[in-house]
Amino acid sequence: MHLIIHLNICWESNCDLSFLSDFRYTMQKRFPSILEVYYKSNEWSGIHGIRENDQMTWLSSKN
Repeated sequence: MHLIIHLNICWESNCDLSFLSDFRYTMQKRFPSILEVYYKSNEWSGIHGIRENDQMTWLSSKN
């Protein structure tokens, strides 16, 4: 629930998208099931590509 509230606040206040990606990376390490719900809810609402963009960003930052 806190994740949804945090993301909603960021969305409404136009947070930097790189921050959201960093936040999702932390969530992926600590609470992967919550992040999965976030991805699924976006995909169900017709917003696609967030998961793939995050994975590409995280892979490129490792190199």
